Amino acid sequence: MNRAVAIDVDLPGLFGAMLARDLDAVPADAAARRSPLLTRWDAGRQCAAARVAALRESGWHGPLMLLAGRGAPLAEALDAGVEDAATTDMAAGEIAARLARIVRRTPVAALRIGDVMIDPQRRDAFRGGNPLGLLPREFLLLSYLAERRDRAVSRAELLRAVWKLDFDPGTNVVQVHVSRLRARLRRSAAPLMLHTEYRKGYRLTAPRPA
Repeated sequence: MNRAVAIDVDLPGLFGAMLARDLDAVPADAAARRSPLLTRWDAGRQCAAARVAALRESGWHGPLMLLAGRGAPLAEALDAGVEDAATTDMAAGEIAARLARIVRRTPVAALRIGDVMIDPQRRDAFRGGNPLGLLPREFLLLSYLAERRDRAVSRAELLRAVWKLDFDPGTNVVQVHVSRLRARLRRSAAPLMLHTEYRKGYRLTAPRPA
């Protein structure tokens, strides 16, 4: 899944439009703060430069796109250094398309957790330098969990983000893929990284040094 997130945005149809373009519509944690971000800007209360400065001070390092109310001075936002800006009266599909364009222009760096390196270009992961040979859905699952390392991710969240399902299909598809991914990660008797937490979900953690 492409690394773009939305925080503090409430616009009907936007998250659906983002998912249709393979954009991550789940609010990000600190692990994904280099991803392109779509977030709200209240132009009546705060100038664009102050909004951008606050986001940078909070630790967000990726490209920014601001979403403001109708009639907001978008030129002010662009002058403040954001990649793009939009207003809430624009169609959700257009806003998602603009965000997708930012994603395409943003280099995707490899993600590391412990001795595992996730390579977005090869769509595979390596542990101790050895390729895991991930299938496409396994790669998406590992990437999503790695971006939320040390946090339990629920089955419902994984269905939405990785399988693009906003309903429960009544199958064990998540459990099956987690089991396959766990088996790949445990090759060569490597320490366990992918844990199941009862009634919470799945947590990916870096093994503690021996």
